[in-house]
Amino acid sequence: MPRILIIDDDAAFGASAVRTLESAGFSARFHRGPFGSLQAIRETVCDVVLLDVNMPKLDGPLLVRMIRDAFGRGAVKVLLCSNMEPGPLERLAKVMGVHGAVPKHLPEAHLVDQVRAALPPRATA
Repeated sequence: MPRILIIDDDAAFGASAVRTLESAGFSARFHRGPFGSLQAIRETVCDVVLLDVNMPKLDGPLLVRMIRDAFGRGAVKVLLCSNMEPGPLERLAKVMGVHGAVPKHLPEAHLVDQVRAALPPRATA
């Protein structure tokens, strides 16, 4: 079962994303806020990190660099997640070299599709 870690400072979104992903056949866990994220990634041995790019005190680009430094480039698939409009969010994802972007305000099915697309072929739900 594919493992997804949601890192966000919004507890309501985190809980909703966990429910959505679990009902789609994923194992999902929520980690609130950026601090302790690397440890949460180690503990979950996740296939994909759904990362809020706009968290206070430690922004998404810095956290992506920390993930790459700790685990290697491409070892952990990262999807950016934000209340930003889709176009700017997708451009930011491209600039950062992550595996995609998921606007928070789009339907739940879009979240599931984006997570599936980021998974390696052997891990799809």
